[in-house]
Amino acid sequence: MSKLSEYGGRIVWTDGKKTVELHDDTAKKVFQYRLTADGGIERRVLLEGGIPYPDGSPWESMSASDIRHLQSVRGQFHPILDPLGM
Repeated sequence: MSKLSEYGGRIVWTDGKKTVELHDDTAKKVFQYRLTADGGIERRVLLEGGIPYPDGSPWESMSASDIRHLQSVRGQFHPILDPLGM
């Protein structure tokens, strides 16, 4: 997954699910994305260092329009969609 690392990302496993983790050094946040059972994508945001927010950083389902937007800007490699197999 060297291509993913070029985007500041890596693959981790959360609750037994393959998860794409992207680090945003500017915002000092970590974004995690994983597939849902129905083929959607859920996301959560962590603080720098992978520390959850005080509310526990819950997983939130991305809307169908958000996923379509990701697909529309795909290009040759997409750091979220390609590692998740979409």
